[in-house]
Amino acid sequence: MIEGIDAIAARATPGLHGTHDPLGGSVVGGTSPQGLVALLSAALFLVRTVFMMMGPLLVVLAEAFDTSVSATGQLAAAIGISWGITAPLVGPVSDIYGRRRVGLSGLALMAAGILGSALAWDYWGLLICRLVTGVGAAMIPPNSVATVADHFPPSQRGTPISILISASFFGVVIGTPLIAFLADIGGWRLPFNVVGALLLVVLGLQWYWFPQHLPTTQAFSFLTHFNRVGRITNLWYVLVANVFYQTAALGIFVYLAAFLIRKYGMTQGETAIPLAVVGLGAMLGSLLGGYVAGQRQRLTLSALALLLGGGSVFVALTVSLSSWVAILLCCVSALLLTVFEPVTWALTSEFSGESRATANGLLATSNQLGFIGGASAGGIVLAFGGFPFVGLFCLGAAIAAAIVVTGLKRRTREAVAVGN
Repeated sequence: MIEGIDAIAARATPGLHGTHDPLGGSVVGGTSPQGLVALLSAALFLVRTVFMMMGPLLVVLAEAFDTSVSATGQLAAAIGISWGITAPLVGPVSDIYGRRRVGLSGLALMAAGILGSALAWDYWGLLICRLVTGVGAAMIPPNSVATVADHFPPSQRGTPISILISASFFGVVIGTPLIAFLADIGGWRLPFNVVGALLLVVLGLQWYWFPQHLPTTQAFSFLTHFNRVGRITNLWYVLVANVFYQTAALGIFVYLAAFLIRKYGMTQGETAIPLAVVGLGAMLGSLLGGYVAGQRQRLTLSALALLLGGGSVFVALTVSLSSWVAILLCCVSALLLTVFEPVTWALTSEFSGESRATANGLLATSNQLGFIGGASAGGIVLAFGGFPFVGLFCLGAAIAAAIVVTGLKRRTREAVAVGN
């Protein structure tokens, strides 16, 4: 698959090694298309790991800080606040001053926030570190997808974008279970130390290999990028649908470990394999979504996947089932829901033109609004009605996302020229 990317990029951007950029700028350095996608994938793997790592730690943190799971769920949501504020501001900076600076700065801030979390002295100290982590993490996904869009034509962006998203969900398949395992053997501080070390390694690799991207000759002002993007009505449909999708999906990932511990009596370590299975479903869904993103019926397929995914998690959390039946239903739900994610990134790049990083930043902000909904609102729902209410909450969010996608379909009549 990576070899296919190399061929595509060679046709799209003969100067990826330094002679041409489809937007009129240039890329300086010897990074191959393979290497570029690998560098971005490594960063997104860690972003997703950082993003989701609080889920397996909710119970142990509640015990450490003498509070409730609902309260520690707000720690999971905290990263979404600083992330949501930062992401749209970073987009124009990336469009104007270049992808490399933004990518490296984001990794450095993430490393500082995660390593600081390992030293947190109480609940509020950890909260502050999560906010810092969110600022850094916000810089990575929109900047990475904009980098891909710089070097691949619209008809061929689906594959590299789906690889990036799949790599990020590898953070759920491997990263999240690893967090649970490390916490089980070394306490809640050990996962932060390990992830912080990995972030420093990736920062070093990107410092050496991330290509320089020179700004295009037509440099818009900071506010002009927002004005251009704000006038794209179809983009707002994508953003709203994405908020609901993220709410449904993250309701699963954030509270799955706590669900298995509280309902089925699993230990922290025993949740590692179920988390990996559900993460694998999300990873496969993102790869499938890369294919769907290139189809003319992508909006119809996305709406159907959202409805079926929401229904699956509803059954898993509300019906009395064996533990592994519930886990497999959550896996199916993650697979179906995640199909929509590559579609959102592909649509955003198509709609936004030269302000793609700005639009990607807004999409990242919508991710965080959904994360706050899935983690924070989900915690409130859990406090009032238990896990069955969380299942109903996820189903409602998925239905809302499908309704908005259907509205976009009617607006465009699925006539967005895939491949133009």
